[in-house]
Amino acid sequence: MQYYRDSRVKPEPDTNSLALDRTALANERTYAAWIRTGLAALVTGLGIARFLVDSMPLWSVRVIAAILILFSGVAFFLAAWRYEHLHVGMTHLDVKMIPLGMARLFSFVLVTCALIALIGLWYIAPSP
Repeated sequence: MQYYRDSRVKPEPDTNSLALDRTALANERTYAAWIRTGLAALVTGLGIARFLVDSMPLWSVRVIAAILILFSGVAFFLAAWRYEHLHVGMTHLDVKMIPLGMARLFSFVLVTCALIALIGLWYIAPSP
């Protein structure tokens, strides 16, 4: 007995290509996690600088906020570095990924925002 495949049914995907897709998606998820971590640290630092000024000494508020804002800049930088590190290893493969230039640009913009926030924290914020 012979079995015929329906021509409308797509052939089953190659397991190797599925593994490559999973690897690319894992790299993008890791990039997004680093960005989320940096954004959370940036917002927390700015929130502390804005709302805890009256309840804590100004120097401690600025130090805590500065540490969080610096951490956010480091997280944004590490997001791009890690994405690039894994992206370069997968360039020879036929897998669609977020372009490397876009990830670099996005991380650069966020690092710049963190630096502007840090400058604003120390030089623009009013002193008592």
